[in-house]
Amino acid sequence: MSTRLAVYCLALVLLVCVAIPVQAELTREDQILLGLMFRNRFVPYSQEEDASALVKEIAEKAGQFGRGFSSDPVDQYKTLIQGLAILYLGGWNEGTELATVFDMRLQAKLYQPGDTITVTVIPVYERDWHFSQHYLVHLKLVDPQGNTVGDEQVKHFHELASAEVSLSIPADAESGRYEVAYALTTHRDDKAVIMSGSRSAYVLQDLRKRLASLEADLKTIESKGLGKGDLAKGLAATTAQWHHDIYAKGLEEDVPGAYTGHPIFMTSAVAEAGMVIDRLDFTNELALAEELAQALIQGEAPLAKRGGDMRLAYRSPADGELVPFRIYVPSGFDRSKQYPLVMGLHGAGGDENSFMDRYQGLYKKNAERRGYIAVSANGRGPYGGYRGNSGKDVIDVLDLVQKVYPIDASRTYLMGHSMGGGGTVAVGFDNASRFAALAPIAGFGVASQLEKAKDMPLFIGQGDQDALVPVERAREFYQAAVDLGMPDVKYVERKGTDHIAIVDEVMDQAFDWFDSHKKN
Repeated sequence: MSTRLAVYCLALVLLVCVAIPVQAELTREDQILLGLMFRNRFVPYSQEEDASALVKEIAEKAGQFGRGFSSDPVDQYKTLIQGLAILYLGGWNEGTELATVFDMRLQAKLYQPGDTITVTVIPVYERDWHFSQHYLVHLKLVDPQGNTVGDEQVKHFHELASAEVSLSIPADAESGRYEVAYALTTHRDDKAVIMSGSRSAYVLQDLRKRLASLEADLKTIESKGLGKGDLAKGLAATTAQWHHDIYAKGLEEDVPGAYTGHPIFMTSAVAEAGMVIDRLDFTNELALAEELAQALIQGEAPLAKRGGDMRLAYRSPADGELVPFRIYVPSGFDRSKQYPLVMGLHGAGGDENSFMDRYQGLYKKNAERRGYIAVSANGRGPYGGYRGNSGKDVIDVLDLVQKVYPIDASRTYLMGHSMGGGGTVAVGFDNASRFAALAPIAGFGVASQLEKAKDMPLFIGQGDQDALVPVERAREFYQAAVDLGMPDVKYVERKGTDHIAIVDEVMDQAFDWFDSHKKN
């Protein structure tokens, strides 16, 4: 079993992109994340003396899914979600099974005061199922301070079915992040919660009016060619356009972020680990788009002196799509100076927000303290694997930032976590002339990649309790570098550290490594 599971884990982390047919409400992304979640919980659990034989059987079957996927997404979901429910909820019965089958969907992400939120409770796959007892789904709207807004709505179910609930936003509601809270109970005991979770919804005053005004500004910018012929101005224009488009989309549908948009049981389990990140800071970032657009119209260079944390977006030369990335420009930014640049690559399920918003903020804190410009790439989605356009995104953003900002080309670095660690090796060694040092963390490549640049300074971070990337793989990768005669390699293995915590523990050391290396 261990060999099959290791292969299964490797495929999930490195993410070979395979087209998977979508059935019912389940997607390929659900399959990937569910496999990662199960593996992460199962490996330490399997070492316990009283580990469930059923969960071990599920793990055995999971190892048989080719490259981490089944040709039948529903079959894979049913298999893995049962094991995950036992690991998270402590057992498997009609109630816990129902918790994994029901989903909760919002019709949009963005609202104005006075709007109504339509919530749909829907099964993730079809099944003829009459319950042995009645179940209740409780739904309520919670404001940014944690107070319930209006009355709780309750839906009764005696069979698997869909239902809609309307939640009203008060006309005087303040702007901010609201939550639609979900709880599943039995009818017999409506206080004993089988599972709870939430979906975020953002309320912004005058949203539609602001979007219409921004759209008018963008038309002016386009008609007058204000974003043409200057990379920095063009970046400001594409950033304003992307924000407009994503906000307009948010009025029509629920825009997912990192580790969100999955069935409610999965999202709740991920939230427990503090990994859920909304795609945008909906409350504040519309102001950035408005300011950039107005500055362009007034003939200014809006990015010339702006510092801090920004989500920008460029138009990909690969296919013309607008692609976001995050950038942090340290305090006291001075265009007469040159700055070291570090690029961070997120892991599977993440996005351009991951490095900036997770890991205790250490990525930005190090950049601020050491005077780096820090960037985090989108990678063309949560599971791109940094191949094809996903890898090209990294280089496209690097090219753009090096042209728009005063970057020291001899001090440009690449780091990444998990899938991003594999991307760091792949992109870094394929473009070795661009980087002074690399730092893959809990995610690596193959020995043949090292031969492309034997003199590349390489920092490798790994936890010995990593359930997704076995520590043996990291040791083998490090040994391959030693055997190849690479002169500047550092391997840091942390005892008792898992797949996620390793980033926090070695972030400072990775920046120390960057500080000590400069490309000749």
